[in-house]
Amino acid sequence: MTKQNSLFDKYYKGDTSLQEEQEVRELARKDAGYGIEQTIFDYFEREARVPENLEEDLFNGIFSAGKEKKIRRMKMYSFVSAAAVVLILFTVFLDVKKNRRTQLEDNFFVMEQALFQISESLQPPQEQDDMLVLWVDNDVEIIIN
Repeated sequence: MTKQNSLFDKYYKGDTSLQEEQEVRELARKDAGYGIEQTIFDYFEREARVPENLEEDLFNGIFSAGKEKKIRRMKMYSFVSAAAVVLILFTVFLDVKKNRRTQLEDNFFVMEQALFQISESLQPPQEQDDMLVLWVDNDVEIIIN
């Protein structure tokens, strides 16, 4: 057992050769007293194995991630484009509505001015309240202040 202990000490110091390391692994597997070492060696042995389709899985993952990003980006562009179109149409609608209202107000103002001028030209001038009209003839008016 001293040979085993010295072999384990040498292993933990990092002075063993590949053949001696193999012996340490075999001793740890056979002897129940080295349960911790056996667990460690089993763990490293399991982790040292490369899965069979690792390269293929990695490439598939990389390419599918790229495709998913592209699809996600295209969906986002579609959504943003649709929102921009709706915003532009809404802005044009509001501008047309504002221009129409302004045009109607301008037309109404022009019409109001025209009607006011027509009514002024058709009605005789209003007399002042302080004046008293005594007599009106075709050619003569008698007014008292």
